[in-house]
Amino acid sequence: MTAVVLVLAFNLLAGFNDGGNLIATLLPARVRPVLLWLWLAAIVSLGPVLLGTHVADTITRRIVLPRTLAQVLEPSVLAALLVVLVSWWQRIPTSMSLALIGAMAGAGAAAGLPVVWGGVLRALVGFILTVALGGLLGLSTARLGTAVLRRLRRGVIVSLLLLLTAALEGIAYGGNDLEKAIGLLHFTGIGWQDAVLLSVLSFAVGSVIGSWRIARTVGSQILRLRPPEALYTQMATGISVLLASLTGIPVSTSQTVDAALLGVGSADNPRHVGWSVVRRMTAAWVLTPVTAFVAGGICQWLSRTF
Repeated sequence: MTAVVLVLAFNLLAGFNDGGNLIATLLPARVRPVLLWLWLAAIVSLGPVLLGTHVADTITRRIVLPRTLAQVLEPSVLAALLVVLVSWWQRIPTSMSLALIGAMAGAGAAAGLPVVWGGVLRALVGFILTVALGGLLGLSTARLGTAVLRRLRRGVIVSLLLLLTAALEGIAYGGNDLEKAIGLLHFTGIGWQDAVLLSVLSFAVGSVIGSWRIARTVGSQILRLRPPEALYTQMATGISVLLASLTGIPVSTSQTVDAALLGVGSADNPRHVGWSVVRRMTAAWVLTPVTAFVAGGICQWLSRTF
């Protein structure tokens, strides 16, 4: 029961962190917040249905061995939750995936259990490649799309396209980030359908409670988003995370959003990008897996000692 509560709390916090990133790119559409949250929850729930459970399988089988996962589950989720909570409190979007993977590896190593280092490395490399792809796609999409959308900047068509690309982004999120919670909940004995439902509900509640803190940072301090920029960002993010989901690599939709924002902003004018926020955010990306690894080891040691 403790494991279920911790996983749900972790996914609730994902609503704070990841929900803020997703909502930030939808703010230019000027949709009412209540409708925005309901729409986002519905779209995210389609991810596991349409994209399968490849990422859930990676989290439960390819970071630590399935037979030892039960021994590290609670300490690693607790450690990841604490690391992300600190980052959220500092208004810095970080990677839930890096936090969880680092914590699982740290807890496993501290317990003397076999860690699938090849799986950890694959996840880290996949994270870097996906973020880089998001940035490159943001840059290229912005340059190609500017001429096409020049006359539609204030039109209804841009707002409709914005909702469509947001759907792509939300589905990609559901097929990747959300599956971490789904996979862990299923591992505790909860059925797949109930695991999906609980994950979507906890994510939605977290988005309602705490997403605006990150949304304001992403939507104004990195780059002041207008509808075209939001459109390019969502398209780049959705494609990048979708590819990662299909290959079973757990990545960070939040960090891919941020990288896409940098690409979009650089295509327009690099001086419009809030580089001070970017530096803090990049430092968080680097420190998150290391801090989570240490925290996972500490939590594992505490769970065995007390």
